[in-house]
Amino acid sequence: MRPLYGGNVGAAGRAMANMGLEDLRIVDPQYTSDREVTLMAKGAARIMGAAQRHDSVAEAVGDCTVVVACTARPRSWKAWKLLDPEQSAQLLLEAGAEDGPVAIMFGSEDRGLLQSELEYATHLCHIPTGPEHSSLNLSQAVLLMGWECARARGGLQRRPARKRKREPVPMNQVVGASDQIGALLDQIDFFRGKNRDQSLTTIRQAILRGEMTDTEIHFLRGIVNKLRWYVDHGPRKGDPEPDA
Repeated sequence: MRPLYGGNVGAAGRAMANMGLEDLRIVDPQYTSDREVTLMAKGAARIMGAAQRHDSVAEAVGDCTVVVACTARPRSWKAWKLLDPEQSAQLLLEAGAEDGPVAIMFGSEDRGLLQSELEYATHLCHIPTGPEHSSLNLSQAVLLMGWECARARGGLQRRPARKRKREPVPMNQVVGASDQIGALLDQIDFFRGKNRDQSLTTIRQAILRGEMTDTEIHFLRGIVNKLRWYVDHGPRKGDPEPDA
C-alpha cells in the first residue's frame, strides 16, 4: 500500500522470488521513477513485469478470500485474534488451498496501514521485534512473511554443502611428518623427561584422526621444514625483528 520508495518495491519483488511467491500488487505507489525498482529487483524481472498496479485497496484485494494485514502495533481487530507470522502463514496455506486467492497486505514505509485499509483485512499479523524499534523495512517484512509461507508449504530446500573429495594420506607421509616433527622437537630439547616414542605415536594418531588430505600433510611438513631451518640458522637477513 502506497510505497514511497521504488527500491523497497524492487527489493520486495526479489524477496518474493527468493521465497517462491509470484503475485505482486502495488497500490497507489508514491515513487515516480522505476529505476530503483529495477536496480533492487535482481532475479525478479518476471515478477516485476507481471506486477499489477491498482488505485485502491478494494480493487487490489477484491478477489481474495483471506487478507492478512501486517501491523507494527500489537492490536486486536474484529473478532480475530492477532496472529504471528507462523500462524499467518499456516492460515494462508490452508485458506489458499481451499478457497482461492489470499493476500498479505503491507503498509507504506512512513505510516503503515491506514484504518480505512484495515477494513479490508480479515486478519492482523504482528511481527515481534526488539523494544527499541518495532517498525521493519518494507522489503524485510515481505522477506520474513515470505519465508514463513515457504516454510509452511515445505518449499524451502537446504542446498547441500559441496563435499570435498578427501584422499586418504599414505602412512609413509604420516610417519614422515611425525619424524620431521620429532627431529625438530629434539633440537629444542622438548622430550627431556618425556617418552619420545610415545609422544611421536600421539602425534601420528592426531594426524590420522584429523583425516588430513595429501595437500594438508604436505603443507604441514613444509611448515616443519621452515621451522627447522629457522632453528638452525635464525632469522634471514632483512627479516623484521620479532616483537619483544
